[in-house]
Amino acid sequence: MEKLIQRYSGQGKLILENDEAAAVNYWIDEFQEFVPEGVGGQLPTMPDRRGRVSHLEGHPDWHPITSLHPGPFTLVMSDGRKLKVRMTTLQGSVQGTGDFF
Repeated sequence: MEKLIQRYSGQGKLILENDEAAAVNYWIDEFQEFVPEGVGGQLPTMPDRRGRVSHLEGHPDWHPITSLHPGPFTLVMSDGRKLKVRMTTLQGSVQGTGDFF
């Protein structure tokens, strides 16, 4: 069973190749899945973070090159935390590749 644990949103920046930065709005949902542990309880698996990033200004879709090189890119959130993300669609859907740093 998958459960929504936390929702993150705000304005930040997406660091692309060559340290180019794009100002973005972001929405990241953190899900936790629980699996049976064998004696009636449940154990958590690794968190799954996925969501969307969109340009603050300009066209909402990302450049088509992101379909050839989807990342990972670094999302810098408004609180200073960073998350490596991969683009899954040109409309800005992203999948986290690890934990915050």
